[in-house]
Amino acid sequence: MVHNTEPVNNTCTFSSGSLAPMADLRTDETSPFLQRPGSPALSREEDQRQEQHPAAARKLTLVNGLAIVISLQIGSGIFSVPSQISQFVSAPGYGLLAWLFGGLLVWTGAASFIELGLRIPNNGGIQEYLRACYGEFAGFLFTWVWCTIIKPAANSMIATIFADYLTEAFVPDNQPPEPWLSKVVAAGCIVTMTLVNCLGATAGAKAANLFLFLKMAALATIIILGCGVWAFGHGEGVPSSEYGWFGQRPDQREVGLWEWLGNFGTATFGALWCYAGWEMVGFVAGDMKNPRRDLPIVINGSMMLVITGFMLMNAALYVCLPMTVMQNSSTVAVEFANRVLGSWAGVLFSVIVSISAMGALNSNVFATAKLVVVASQRGYFPAFLANLHCSNEKDEAGYVDEQLSALPRLLGGPIKGFVSWTQNRRWRRNVPIFPLLLNCGLSVVYVVVGSFNGLVTFIGLAAYMIFFSSAVGLILLRRRDRRAPVAKAAEYRTWLINPIIFSAISGLLVVRGVITDPLQGAAILLVALFGLAFFSLRFGLRGFTNRQEAG
Repeated sequence: MVHNTEPVNNTCTFSSGSLAPMADLRTDETSPFLQRPGSPALSREEDQRQEQHPAAARKLTLVNGLAIVISLQIGSGIFSVPSQISQFVSAPGYGLLAWLFGGLLVWTGAASFIELGLRIPNNGGIQEYLRACYGEFAGFLFTWVWCTIIKPAANSMIATIFADYLTEAFVPDNQPPEPWLSKVVAAGCIVTMTLVNCLGATAGAKAANLFLFLKMAALATIIILGCGVWAFGHGEGVPSSEYGWFGQRPDQREVGLWEWLGNFGTATFGALWCYAGWEMVGFVAGDMKNPRRDLPIVINGSMMLVITGFMLMNAALYVCLPMTVMQNSSTVAVEFANRVLGSWAGVLFSVIVSISAMGALNSNVFATAKLVVVASQRGYFPAFLANLHCSNEKDEAGYVDEQLSALPRLLGGPIKGFVSWTQNRRWRRNVPIFPLLLNCGLSVVYVVVGSFNGLVTFIGLAAYMIFFSSAVGLILLRRRDRRAPVAKAAEYRTWLINPIIFSAISGLLVVRGVITDPLQGAAILLVALFGLAFFSLRFGLRGFTNRQEAG
């Protein structure tokens, strides 16, 4: 699905981490990212010098690229989403089809995003793609939705996975945990990780590697044990069921084709959330030593490995667990371990998955705050979120007094005290406390009001509206190339069928998802309209006509 026609010559700096698609957000923990206007970090000339410097690019080998893309896609969701998918399909075989369908869809999307990344080498990912295709307002709208819906909701889902697996380890089997307990634990995890980051502590590279190793080990263990159980025919799932992979149980309600497609689309959103991270392939391309040779191998190889791994794991679960267990248990990895190895293994899997989820949440919390900081530096969010409301910390006290003068002392006093208490960390240690607290508040709200299944669809609708627009934008850029007075030589072109397939299917999934759950579609529309109102007040009409040139 990925091919190239011309030598790739791009100096797009790679931004490590799947959670930072907006800008070149350095993961070096010692480097400040709350920068003042006019500082070197915000200087375009300095950015260009860094991009042109040999040390700033072309460092990734073929193996490095494969490892990065694979690690971007394997998250803690793989241990909970199989249950969500099983609830919306009538048989195990259709569950596997949802994983295959979702994988092939993101494969076409990844191929399309490579071309976008090479056409628009400005650091910024999807935000820059949309700005080039549609204008400044589209880049803003992406940032707004990404920082207020997609990332906080994803944080709440990861925290829910942590809570489900942690309570599974310590609550007796004969006493299923109450739903409120899981929400309290999830909210507590978000608050704890936020406080840790407010203190300036973040997980280092070694810790991140450990979390990835734990997830990979758990995934491989399930696949290997599942193959063994299937070989000997002892599984409690498909081998023991008279209905096989595609048979429908008599107690299941008959549904028409339209409703079946809606349910299958909802199941597919779960698979798509697990495959998330593919949209970062454009960053990988810019740092590869030999992108012309290695890029197709990296994308095709990583997608084949991830799709195969996810499908084998789910096949192992369906072999070892009855369909009813798959549908009713949110901790399917624990159920698998309990039935195959014993209760000790169930406790071990609970601890492994919960630790992995906590590590992923820690990274998510930090990266989401960085996204808000960069958005504030561009003017997309209020200036105080990036410490741009004052020129220095000495002026902040007077600024706060002026802004809060109209408030009663009972309300203004605590705010002034908090601003003063956090001043040292925000100004001298460059800790983005306000963005961290914003993300914490939104994430906790999603935990309280949302469910895991509902948030899967909510994120899927919001994200694939954006991805749909990006793929259509690529087609528009191709059309502009043909209409340009001087035709541009393409550095890289994917097959045109890739963005066509991706945009068509993404659009259908979004439309069917909104029909299935119109309230979620209305909520996303409301957030988008509120964002556009803010954008109009901030930038005026010029923001709707200003479009960045691609290339």
